Parts: sequence; structure tokens; C-alpha cells
Amino acid sequence: MSRFRFELATEADDADLRAILAATPMEGDISVAFLREPSFFAAAAADGRFRQVVACRDGETGHLVGFGCRSVCDRYVNGRPWSIGYLSTLRLLSPYRNRGLVARGYAYFRRLHGDGRTPLYLTTVAEGNDTAFRVLTGARAGLPCYHPAGRFATVAMPIRRRAAPCASAESTGVRPAGPGAVPQLIEFWNRHGPSRQFFPTYRAEDFAPGGLLATLPLRSVLVSVRGGQIVGTLAAWDQHNLRQAMVRGYGGALAWLRPLYNMASRWRGLPRLPAPGETFRFLTAALVVVKDEDAEIFRELVETALAQAAGGPHHYLMLGLHESDPLLRALAPLRGPRYNTRLYFVGWDDAETLRRSIDARPPYLELGTL
Repeated sequence: MSRFRFELATEADDADLRAILAATPMEGDISVAFLREPSFFAAAAADGRFRQVVACRDGETGHLVGFGCRSVCDRYVNGRPWSIGYLSTLRLLSPYRNRGLVARGYAYFRRLHGDGRTPLYLTTVAEGNDTAFRVLTGARAGLPCYHPAGRFATVAMPIRRRAAPCASAESTGVRPAGPGAVPQLIEFWNRHGPSRQFFPTYRAEDFAPGGLLATLPLRSVLVSVRGGQIVGTLAAWDQHNLRQAMVRGYGGALAWLRPLYNMASRWRGLPRLPAPGETFRFLTAALVVVKDEDAEIFRELVETALAQAAGGPHHYLMLGLHESDPLLRALAPLRGPRYNTRLYFVGWDDAETLRRSIDARPPYLELGTL
């Protein structure tokens, strides 16, 4: 009998799941652990309307040693709603690697895939994570096929530490969504969201407890209005109470340049680099929808979000767009570090018909749900 078994995690495994996240930071010049405190499953509510966590348990200790997530959500494909999956958060504790557990885990995913909920999955792999790239895209027996779909760029735009005067809503047309705005917002997103592949099909109940957007206050959704009509939205989503990014350490030149960088940042009113053990406080841009890809409207939304956050506890506004998205070019004047991940279409044989039909619309991922 094998020492390791695969099963669906339950809320009784919450502490093990959070411990694995803490022990498996993403390495690089800045080593960052992506945490879900105080509850893994509470944070997972944004992942999709259907969610599963595939866990690997060590039979000798009874503890989990790795896991991966499968979620399914209705998204627009070629302008029509489809149930599309997302594979994410693949983690395995270091002492348990190179034991064939990844292949066994994917065999378990394959059995779950038999429920017919979706033919196709999306996933992202951080650039520089060569180990994951080799393992997942090496055409190993039992693993699904990974088809490259371009890069997804996340821009970290600094939020100034000192508040500055904001342009009025009258001059820009940008204002927070009002308490009765949900029906108009849903109609706008479902009308203009399909210009992007995989934009989620949002519903009014997604703002209710347990919904995809339950932790997003409606007042955090900025709305651009022209001629009495909504022409753009952008939400500044604070997820710190459920999802955190903790700095574990610095490598390379940053290890000794950080104090100098922080001195310069303080003088310029920009955020400092946190010390190891501290968290990045950031806002996540969500619901990025602009009618006709109007760059001026988009920049007004971004600049308003940055201005409203200035002087607060957050260091950055994180905004993610596909490299083919015309809105990404509009961010060029707004400087900030850029982090790239590789987007893949993932599937077994039954995914090919849908995958081959996908047209050239820019893919969209909701950064706050990854």
C-alpha cells in the first residue's frame, strides 16, 4: 500500500493547507509567500463558483504534504458563456519532491475531470519558475497538454504615501458605485466584458455572502460615466484580510540595496520595500472593463484609484492584463515594476475542439481570483 494518498481536502485540513503555503514561497530577487490567513477556504470563495482542493496526505504522519486547486466558473469564450476551469496553487513541500507525486496528483485531477463540468482549463506559471515549467510542460505521461497562450503582465503601480488633491468626479466623470448600481454594473459587464476571452459572467448574487465578489465593497468599484451611461469600471480590491503576500527574503543586489532604496523612497513619498517577515499591502485592480478600449477613460480610472489610495496603508495597486490587451499600452506613462506569468490552455483530448475555436480576442484574468 502506498505511503501517500490523494483525496479532496476539507475544512478540517485548513491549517495544513495554510502551513504549506507558508513553507513554499515563490523564489526570486524577492522571495514571497502567498498566504491565506486566517482561513484557506474563506479566501477560496473568490476562486470560482465550483471549487475543489486535491490534497496529498502522508500516511505516516497524517499531515498534508502538497495540494493543488481546481475551480470552474462561467466565462465568455468567443462572446458566449462557457464553463471554464482554472488550475492553480500547485504546492509540494520540498522533502517530498521528485517522488512522482505530481504525476499521481494529476491522475487524480483527471478522474475529477470526468464529472464533465468543463472541457478546458486555464493556468499560469510565473516566468523564472523553471522547475514548474519543466514539470508541467514536459509532456509527461498522465499530465494534460499545456498550450502556450501568451504572457499575462502584472504591473505594480506605487501608491504615494502622502495624499494629494483628487480631481473631482464632475471633472473626470469617475465616481464610486452607489448602493443601487449593481443591476447597471452587471448589464455593463455582460455587454462589454465579452470583448475579452474568459471574462467572468457576473451575477448580482456574486456580491452577496459566499459570492465571487463578496469581499469587494461596492464603494471600491470606480465607475466612469459619460452622457449618463457607464463607459468604464475598475475596482480597487483590498483582500488583505484573507490573502497576504509576505516577504521571506531578498536576493542579489536587493539584499544590500534595500536600505538605500527605502531612504530614496521615503524622500520621494513612495512605498518602501518591506523587511523579511512583513507583508506587502496592496490593492488588486478588478473588473477592468472599458467601452471600446478607450485609453483616456482607462487612465482616468487608474489615476483616480491611485489618488484615492494615497496616504493609506497600501503600497501598490496591482493591475494585470494580457500582453495582447490594448489597455496595457495605456499604462506605459504610469511607471511601476512589471511581473510576467505565462498563460496556458490546459486540457485532455476533450479540450481540443474548444481550444482550437478560440478567436483572437485578448484573454482576461481576474487578478484577485488567481
